[in-house]
Amino acid sequence: MEFPLTGLSNVNGSVVTDQACSLYDRKPATALLYVSVLGVAAVVGTLGNLVVITMVTLKYLRCRKSTGSDVGRAFIANLASSDLIVTSVINPLAIAGLSDQ
Repeated sequence: MEFPLTGLSNVNGSVVTDQACSLYDRKPATALLYVSVLGVAAVVGTLGNLVVITMVTLKYLRCRKSTGSDVGRAFIANLASSDLIVTSVINPLAIAGLSDQ
């Protein structure tokens, strides 16, 4: 049995690691599935995070009263910003095979 993305193979019930394993050394169908899933996740995640940041900003601009919920809005915007960096920078680098695993 072979684990396609991890470089592990099962030989007689024991797991053996393969250090020279790369996604692009695998079957084309596996690589295509991996690239497709990560590509869709990167696009959807980037667009979703942009929507969240836009809505939080618009809500802040409409209601400039100082309330306790400003901390919550800032927290949500901070989470969306950090996730935006992951989905727009790290995921495409992982697809291209340039990020460390």
